[in-house]
Amino acid sequence: MTKRPGSGTGRFGDGPQGAPLPLVTQAMAPLDDPGATRIDNPLARIVDPALVGVRADAAPTVFGKVTAMASPQPKLISPAGPPPEIGLTQHALPADERPDPRLVLMLDPDSERAAAFRVLRHHLLEVGRPQVIIVSSARPGDGKTTTALNLALALAECGRAKVLLAEAHMRRPQLANIFKCIPPWCFAEQLAAHRHQPMLPWSLVEIPQVWLHIAPVSPRLEKTQLLDAPAFAIAIDRLRLAGYDHIVIDAPPVLGSADVNLMADAADAVLLAVRARHSTSRDLRKAIDQIGASKVVGTVIVE
Repeated sequence: MTKRPGSGTGRFGDGPQGAPLPLVTQAMAPLDDPGATRIDNPLARIVDPALVGVRADAAPTVFGKVTAMASPQPKLISPAGPPPEIGLTQHALPADERPDPRLVLMLDPDSERAAAFRVLRHHLLEVGRPQVIIVSSARPGDGKTTTALNLALALAECGRAKVLLAEAHMRRPQLANIFKCIPPWCFAEQLAAHRHQPMLPWSLVEIPQVWLHIAPVSPRLEKTQLLDAPAFAIAIDRLRLAGYDHIVIDAPPVLGSADVNLMADAADAVLLAVRARHSTSRDLRKAIDQIGASKVVGTVIVE
């Protein structure tokens, strides 16, 4: 495999070998066996919207060719009530440690991979500037956390927008480890508390180096905890009022649970990560069918 600048060794991925290259899908000729076909070359046209259930207007581009992403305006929610009180704990990434390899825009801001996340930012802003964006995937290991991380970093870059990155993958939280911090109040525990007392203050972590606020789940959380859908909806309803231009949700995979379905009603858009040579069109189609195509604004191909 040809190495890309800044990629390190081996295949791009969520592990120490490197981070994925995001590419937004474009239609191609029908596949002979779409149910079993593996989504392969991310530099070619990859996913046929007619086969996987993605609307043609939600399949804008391949890497290196930017085209407009036309999609219906998301249904924006106008919550009522006073803005919530936000308590921020500032956290600086350790200067003596190399950042997590998934933080592409920090590690290699001038790279092709970083530019691809900025293109993704551009496309999302063209679909009506969704405030609450869920980032998920059909299966584990498809690069959704890396996509959520770098989309949030791209949206917040140079302070261009106020962005919150929140974690909703209760069974496998990663944000605390990625940013090397322990949240003063676990986001999952805050969801439970705010369900009963919605006007309680929120406790978030501010990372000044990247102009980002994060709401991590504690890595010490019991891994069997399930998402509380009413609590999540209340939390999003309140956090919309906190002045954030964008709230990016790192969600669990779609297939195997109903978590993303429970979150989707509270969000404006769902973005699906698909890993080249790993994901199949069958899984992608099943994920879109499970969520409902009206919420999915596009897919991101990662290598």
